[in-house]
Amino acid sequence: MKKNPPQLRHIHILVSTLCLGLFGIASNSAWAQTANEQIPLTKPVKPTKPAKPTKAQTQQATSPTKADSNQNESGLSKDILYKLTASDIALQRGEWQSPFITIMGLAQQTRDPRLAKRAAEIAMSAQQVDESLAAVRLWRELAPGTPEAEQYYLSLLVIKSDYTGIEQFFLKLLEQSSGEERNGLIHQAQITLNRTGDKKAALQSLEKILVKDKESLAGHIALSRAAYRSGDSGRAQQEAQAALAIEPSSELGILTLAHASEKNAAFTLVADFLKRYPQAKEVHLAYATMLLESKQLSQAKVEFLSFLQSPEKVAMPRTQVLYTLGSIEMEMGQLDTAENYFKEMIDKISVNEDSSSAYISLAQIALQRKDKQKADLWLSKINKINKINDKDEPNPVWFNIQMRRALLLASDGKSREARQFLQTISTSKDSEQALLLQTEAQIMRDAGQTTEAFVLLQMALGELPGSPDLLYDFAMLSESLKYYPEMEMALKQLIQIAPNNALAYNALGYSYADRNVNLNDALSLLEIANQLNPNDPYILDSLGWVKFRLKSYSEAEKFLRQSLSMRQDADVSIHLAEILWVQDKKDEAMRLFADANKKDPQNVLLKNTLQRLALTLP
Repeated sequence: MKKNPPQLRHIHILVSTLCLGLFGIASNSAWAQTANEQIPLTKPVKPTKPAKPTKAQTQQATSPTKADSNQNESGLSKDILYKLTASDIALQRGEWQSPFITIMGLAQQTRDPRLAKRAAEIAMSAQQVDESLAAVRLWRELAPGTPEAEQYYLSLLVIKSDYTGIEQFFLKLLEQSSGEERNGLIHQAQITLNRTGDKKAALQSLEKILVKDKESLAGHIALSRAAYRSGDSGRAQQEAQAALAIEPSSELGILTLAHASEKNAAFTLVADFLKRYPQAKEVHLAYATMLLESKQLSQAKVEFLSFLQSPEKVAMPRTQVLYTLGSIEMEMGQLDTAENYFKEMIDKISVNEDSSSAYISLAQIALQRKDKQKADLWLSKINKINKINDKDEPNPVWFNIQMRRALLLASDGKSREARQFLQTISTSKDSEQALLLQTEAQIMRDAGQTTEAFVLLQMALGELPGSPDLLYDFAMLSESLKYYPEMEMALKQLIQIAPNNALAYNALGYSYADRNVNLNDALSLLEIANQLNPNDPYILDSLGWVKFRLKSYSEAEKFLRQSLSMRQDADVSIHLAEILWVQDKKDEAMRLFADANKKDPQNVLLKNTLQRLALTLP
């Protein structure tokens, strides 16, 4: 079964404070994910005293040379500036190796940390880990204790899963720290190791780092978390209990123990703790959140109402309490009460808080009441610019909301007005332009203008040929029009530019299976999709269908039963029913056909299947 992605995708905000945005072009997931995660140091490394210069170095620094006479205000000679300019030009041409070697050589020659930093930036942009590490090591050597260089270095150690290097890094910092500063470093060591791949190796490394701190409160909590991550819940509980033995009132200790315990035990632990320490704000909030996550809405409502009546009980802004209560009431079907909470939140919100979530919830309430005009009115109130910490910042949800407003307008039979509305929306990046074109194409499809939508997406791909979302939408529309060569070309291109896109493998594999062509290729594609996204019900359905085409009926039945257990879908029921029918399991097959008909009487797949099997439902 092909899985259609949500039409309105959230705009991802990549926060790269650690690496200053240098990893924005990274496509390798392991590199990009780690590099974009900030690994702040609790304590910057103390600068070491520079070594006393030798006589030769002193003479070199003070004696004028030809290069020195040509230096500008930056302290760099004209020759060096020329090489830097040439390197920048090479970088603009897409080269990285020659500029890296040049600037790295200049850094070693001049002993200028700025050049070492530039070399590191070039290597990181090219996703060259070893070269990045070499440049950062030189940077650290030339400018000892620079926090930015230390953060780069630690990030690269994580990328390489260099456990020995991480151990040495934190052991050195711990030698220079004490008190709360030391506790912060212990926590940071555990968080950093969490970002590495081998969970058991991470726990072993943390044990080495905490060789002098394993009996401290912070040490026990860090080890508990690492043990839980490695799959050793027994050890995790023991470490958390040891932390509570040191400090029975530790909120961090009880929350760590609850996290390592099974659900019912966690509730009991937290409730008992609150009886002994009723002023524990973080634990009180955690308890209310646990109730909410376990869908115990009535009890969660009581807790959050208590926060509203007694704000001192919890460290949570009043506006967030109001929003949570509104969400609970909305979930419970009390739309009037929910609406009042969201409106009160908007009234109470400060200039530095974002009200978007409240307006979105009010729009959802309006839609539940089938009032599309009111829903659009609420969405129109969402600001394009938010004031955050007294600074104007773009609202990351604003653009998506405008797409939603266009779809709302179109769903009310006003497709022309919806497309005109889209023309008023300006885009600032390719991803927004792609989403705008996708939205317009969807509006045209929904209005029955499929050929026009096909042309639009074809033109959009001429403008944005590397957009995965446009390629996928174009492929799906091509298939609906039975333009199979165009569909296959688009999906193959998508697989080439996004080799980890499970949707593309699944769509192409299912299309082959559904048309009963290239079945071996279909099976290979769907097995890759399943590896990329295990236990996806859509992919399992596709696997079941290709197994059916290959006459592996027992395997087909297994995959389809698994898919149906995860997602009650009419198409999956129909596929499973047909497989059961050919295996002479006719009673169950007829029940599934009847269930599918009840869920979706107009289902095209059901009608075609019943016609092919010459069946009539009672």
